[in-house]
Amino acid sequence: MELRPQRGGFLRPFGCGWFIREFLLDHGPNESPSIDPEVGAPQADIFYHYKQALRKATALDRAPRFEEKKAQREKRAINPG
Repeated sequence: MELRPQRGGFLRPFGCGWFIREFLLDHGPNESPSIDPEVGAPQADIFYHYKQALRKATALDRAPRFEEKKAQREKRAINPG
């Protein structure tokens, strides 16, 4: 029995460490709010914004795939606009 994910099973568009570093340096990664680097941010806020950024990146990755599969089933062209 193989314990391997199916193709495309895991999406990690960016790492947790990278996100925390950029967030605390006030670079606003993945449209997260800006903070004061001198003050920092509570751990709960960092976790929340990291999870929100992951959710958004996952949704942006899955939406085109979903549309492609739906268009294939319906035998129609994809309208990118």
